[in-house]
Amino acid sequence: MIILDKPYVSTLLSSTLQQLGTPVLKIGDVQIPEEEKLDLLEETLFFEQLEKSSAPLLFNSENGLAMLMNYLPESKFAEWTSLFKNKAEFRRRMTKIYPSFYFREVSIQDLYEIPLESIPFPIIIKPVIGYSSVGVYRIDCIEDWHHTVEKLKVDINDSASAYPTDVIDSQTVILEELIQGDEYAIDAYFTKEGKPVILNLFKRMFANDKDMSDRIYYTSKSVLRETLAPISDFLERLGNIEALASFPLHFEVRITKEGQVVPIEVNPFRFAGIGTTELGVHAYGVNVYDYYFNQLKPNWEEKIEAMDNAIYSFLCAEFDPSISLELIRGVDHESFKQQFNEILDYRYMDYKEYPIFSVVFFKHHTFDENKRLLTLELSNFISLYEPQLV
Repeated sequence: MIILDKPYVSTLLSSTLQQLGTPVLKIGDVQIPEEEKLDLLEETLFFEQLEKSSAPLLFNSENGLAMLMNYLPESKFAEWTSLFKNKAEFRRRMTKIYPSFYFREVSIQDLYEIPLESIPFPIIIKPVIGYSSVGVYRIDCIEDWHHTVEKLKVDINDSASAYPTDVIDSQTVILEELIQGDEYAIDAYFTKEGKPVILNLFKRMFANDKDMSDRIYYTSKSVLRETLAPISDFLERLGNIEALASFPLHFEVRITKEGQVVPIEVNPFRFAGIGTTELGVHAYGVNVYDYYFNQLKPNWEEKIEAMDNAIYSFLCAEFDPSISLELIRGVDHESFKQQFNEILDYRYMDYKEYPIFSVVFFKHHTFDENKRLLTLELSNFISLYEPQLV
């Protein structure tokens, strides 16, 4: 069973749901390719069936999580949603594995009252309940504190109209120690028996130490070979702590130079957002929707052996949220496409509603293209209306 909501439903997701006959709840006016071919259920009926069924549950985004909490507040679904969406509560649970990890939950108002000498810089600051990289900043020293806090407040205010309060909570933030190491994003699920299954494994790229954007993730033979084993071990420990079963998740970790896997966050009941999870289809032929609903497990040894030596990436063309969406006249998609050597799929996004104009899946054999794209000024492809004098 699946709940579909904004911001994006891909053609692959819709066609897979058609083939599987998966019961679907549509929320709001999200655009769904070939919607008429889906098994759409009315809201009450959907949750009645979900409560009685042992069928796997999935969301395509986090916008509908509040509805789940409302209909099934005493369920395991609601319990896991509350745990993993609240980053502070998640950190408290993780002290069983990482007892010395520094974190602190603080209200927005109290950020100006904290004795800064008590904070072990460098740190990361972010909303306790958040989405993507909205309001996420690295602060290296006391001198950077005040202007970073002001930028965080602006980010959250700018995003308030695009995301529900249950997706981005602007009232409290979490301070946590900076985890040094390479960062990875993983799509996975726990079977009905509680066994973890990895479906996707992507590595994140950063333009510099201060970069917190989600612009580029990639995967390759080497990424999979280096990280499948330690990520699997982490999932085993996570499942043992929380007794997870029939549970899909998208989570992010960093792996230190010593090889320790440290979680950043866990996002319940979904895979990588706005369809970016589908990079795995291009790279190694894993359709996460098919694998999850049919409770299949990739044979990673065979998958890796069959892969070529290319680097498979996606780029999320997310622009500065301070640009007023109402002032955007258009996007030069054709010029933007020329920035890529080999495009696998180019997806147009609704930039009038969210600060992102496309998601691009592409393939290459060196990191030169990724490095260039990582610092490309995306505003050069956006045209604005001229300000009107009144």
